[in-house]
Amino acid sequence: MKKLLFTLLAWTSLSLFVSSCSPVYKIAHDYQPPVTKKGLSCLRGCQSQLNQCNQQCNVKLNQCSVKAKLQAKRKLPRLLQEYPQQLEQWLNAKEQYQNELDWYEFKLEMAEARRDRHVEHCIKQGKKRRTCRSSFGYYLTDFPYTRPSFSIPRPKKPTLNGEALKIRKLNCSHDCGCQSNYRLCYTSCGGIVKSKKVCIKNCGN
Repeated sequence: MKKLLFTLLAWTSLSLFVSSCSPVYKIAHDYQPPVTKKGLSCLRGCQSQLNQCNQQCNVKLNQCSVKAKLQAKRKLPRLLQEYPQQLEQWLNAKEQYQNELDWYEFKLEMAEARRDRHVEHCIKQGKKRRTCRSSFGYYLTDFPYTRPSFSIPRPKKPTLNGEALKIRKLNCSHDCGCQSNYRLCYTSCGGIVKSKKVCIKNCGN
């Protein structure tokens, strides 16, 4: 069971690492205002609607943040109770990794010792060192074991602020549709909105 837990956690960490290296994009918008006075006057109404929508959105966000903190207060005792078991599982997984690493290094050391003895004996028979090395089955590239790795992050002790932040990210939206409604209003006034995909992180990959 512990080995299965270790394997699942390792795959999860690897998936997170790979995804964190991928490029991150966002959609940007270029605005071209209308050329008529009527259209420009119309845009002022769009801006007024946008400001009002943003204010209402901020109020909703603040209310949601307060609820998130209250929910975090209710959850925190249970999370603190579960934390010691999570930490123990992590320590067990790390101990298993260390045991596997020790075994790997022991087997590698033994294989290298056998290789050295083989090469030394082979050279005494008049053969070239390179030939002697390549003829030994356990020489590095043919070593039948894979070096263990461990990239599972140590579990963090739950805190009120940390849990409240998690709940806010899940339940509290910063997007109330204000910008999309503004773009619709903008085009209805005769303006032009062009959208484009822009890389903002890991753009060299």
